[in-house]
Amino acid sequence: MNSVLTRLRGSMRWETALVVVLVAELAIFGAMNPRFLDPDRLLFAMSDFVYLGIVALPLAVVMMTGGIDISFGSVASLAAIVTGVTFQAGVGIWTAALVGMIAAAIAGLVNGAAILITGAQPMVITLGSQFLFAGLALGASGLGGVSSFEGISGLPESFLALGGGRTLGLPNMLVVFAVLAAVFAVLLSRTAFGRQARLIGANPRAATYAGFRSERVILLTYLLTALAAGLVGLLLTSYVGSARSDIGAGLLMPVLTLVVIGGVSMYGGEGSIGGVVIATFVIGFLQQGLRFMGLSENQVAVATGAALVIVASLRWWTGHWSESWRNRRARRRAGATAPRLHKEEVPAPTP
Repeated sequence: MNSVLTRLRGSMRWETALVVVLVAELAIFGAMNPRFLDPDRLLFAMSDFVYLGIVALPLAVVMMTGGIDISFGSVASLAAIVTGVTFQAGVGIWTAALVGMIAAAIAGLVNGAAILITGAQPMVITLGSQFLFAGLALGASGLGGVSSFEGISGLPESFLALGGGRTLGLPNMLVVFAVLAAVFAVLLSRTAFGRQARLIGANPRAATYAGFRSERVILLTYLLTALAAGLVGLLLTSYVGSARSDIGAGLLMPVLTLVVIGGVSMYGGEGSIGGVVIATFVIGFLQQGLRFMGLSENQVAVATGAALVIVASLRWWTGHWSESWRNRRARRRAGATAPRLHKEEVPAPTP
């Protein structure tokens, strides 16, 4: 129980640090260009990056179990192009979208089942499935008669409003992200599934002894990640007005950056949804601010990569220092409370 409370306190401290970084970002970029802090601009600029957080939420749970999934970009592309090809074949757009989500769900089940059956490292399995799903997306685009760099356009206005429209004055992408963030926060902190996912990552052997159905939990985490990736594929298709087989090609590094900066441990068992949510805005507004300053996309990518390296290093060093400090304090307390023998109580040495 004490170890759980210690981890929760550590997560809260990390989330507080992320909030400070976010406020500092807004202040710095706002001082450089006051137009950056225009409320309407800030609100609707979120549609350019919150979709990354939609995938990062379930990916964080995957990593808390000690796994990883690097195929979600290809899954997003597969869902998008399957939707486009199905619509082009004369099927209604919402039925086509359902077919795209089914394709994403199958991809997630393939990932989870392959990991459980083979016992191989999740990175190896999902690296292979990344190329598999990308190849399937290219093959599907061939069925639609478009090249890998073309897209299927002419989508209905009702579908285009999915990613580019508003609900109660808020961008739809932001609404979807907020709803899913609330769902995953409850799922991770208030359900048996969330507690089991953490324990599987922290101590797989203890989870087995506790009678957890680890295989079902792991399979479900990869399924949720694939479904989120499929949803992002549909949202991006709606946002740009075209279904493309490479629409998710640029998701991998930004999403992994969000999860790591959000405080999720690469070794499993540690992390929070709140940290991932805050990290989404930290990275999103960082990239927005750098573009506002006139930096090219390559320079923005370099800056984002540098931020990932710096923050990951700081995260490791602060955790290492905190653990060392707790150990020293525990040793001091143990020394202070150890029973002291009076001189006459010290046993005489045996001859």
